[in-house]
Amino acid sequence: MIHALIVLLVAALAAVAWKAAQSSKAEAPEAADAVARLAEIDALVMDPQRMFSISETLAELDAMETRLPPGDIAARGQLLYLRGFVLYRAGRPRESLPAGLEALRIQDRVPFLPPQAHGRFAYNMATQAEELGEWATAIDAYRMAIPQFEADPAVSEDQRLGTRERLAYCLHEAKRYDEAMEINREVLAGGERLFGADSDKLLVVIANLAQNAHALDRPDAARSLLERRLDIATRWGHEDVVDDSLFQLGVLAFETGDVAEAEAFMTRRLDLANASGDARRIANAQNDLDVLAEKLGR
Repeated sequence: MIHALIVLLVAALAAVAWKAAQSSKAEAPEAADAVARLAEIDALVMDPQRMFSISETLAELDAMETRLPPGDIAARGQLLYLRGFVLYRAGRPRESLPAGLEALRIQDRVPFLPPQAHGRFAYNMATQAEELGEWATAIDAYRMAIPQFEADPAVSEDQRLGTRERLAYCLHEAKRYDEAMEINREVLAGGERLFGADSDKLLVVIANLAQNAHALDRPDAARSLLERRLDIATRWGHEDVVDDSLFQLGVLAFETGDVAEAEAFMTRRLDLANASGDARRIANAQNDLDVLAEKLGR
């Protein structure tokens, strides 16, 4: 009797093992198909010449998630990368960012992206975080993109400097002014080598450096930078930048207690506006001069 029960038990266990083996054989091709399909989706969505449905692609990625090979971290990273990219293309940064950041964390452990794609994707994540005001996330993502861009011959020196400029902007917004100023100085030096010391391409970074200096309570440095900005903008005929530089210089003079100089900057701005005949420009300059007069009790 006992012998018969043992025989039945062995037969039952063999049947279970056979079914498990058959199930495993069925799942293996399905998992392989899922990985192959990820490659096809990648080729589709990354090709600027091809069209795809955002909703259908996202639905397919959702359905595919449970069919990935168990333990295949790289495949999961690829799926999250594609989901983040498609959501980015859809203009949905709040949904794109978590998926993309998880993909970048996987990339750090188990690289699945080539360096060029890695750099571009990190940059996309950084710009989305910046758009959402998530400064720490943006800083980390820009810092991840920068070394990839440095090693990528397809990225121009201008683009590399621009990425560092965005990093410095985020550092400033995160109130990390010393770090922002250090990077902006490097960007300015690089821009001077690339474009020349009097190029109007330097206007943005000079303005950013002036803001760094102001935040660090260094009025003399801020003034010197604003005067340089004014000089370059005047040479290139950028009237809006000229007006803003004179306004900022007037505000700085007022803050440091030099009332006469503050009024002189604001009056100079109004004189330039009147000479231009631009009604909008005249109105703005007159309004700011009136505000100053009100502050002075006039």
